[in-house]
Amino acid sequence: HTLNNKERHDSSLPPKSVVFGSRAHLENESSASRSKVRTFLMHAFHFFVKALCSPRIKDTQCGFKLFTRSAAISLFTNLHLRRWAFDTELVVIAERLQVSVSEVGVIWHEIDGSKLDGGKLSLALVSLGMLRDMLCVRACYFFRIWKMYSK
Repeated sequence: HTLNNKERHDSSLPPKSVVFGSRAHLENESSASRSKVRTFLMHAFHFFVKALCSPRIKDTQCGFKLFTRSAAISLFTNLHLRRWAFDTELVVIAERLQVSVSEVGVIWHEIDGSKLDGGKLSLALVSLGMLRDMLCVRACYFFRIWKMYSK
């Protein structure tokens, strides 16, 4: 689904909203064209996003994100993570601040030169770091270590 001109200027969108581009609708197709390791990690990541962050969104790692100005201010002034999994914290903050979150399918083609190229060990270490970050987000908001500011 691509945003047409009417959708881009639709004033019925909530004033505080974020749209995540998603490749989740391509999951079966990408499983066929990816290595078994990348496919396993994709499914594992989706599981942990659902379990630790939100069951309402599947793909946080697609580079496409669209924010209303007020949503961007509210979300990024509360953001703590600055690494790979910052997107998962954005989802948690959005839900806690009642910012409208939606996911829209995007056309996606795998190309050489992924930011995660570098071998299986590098991929595993980045993946473990993302899991650590999601656990940190869950714990820090649950135990109120990180404060939430409403803007």
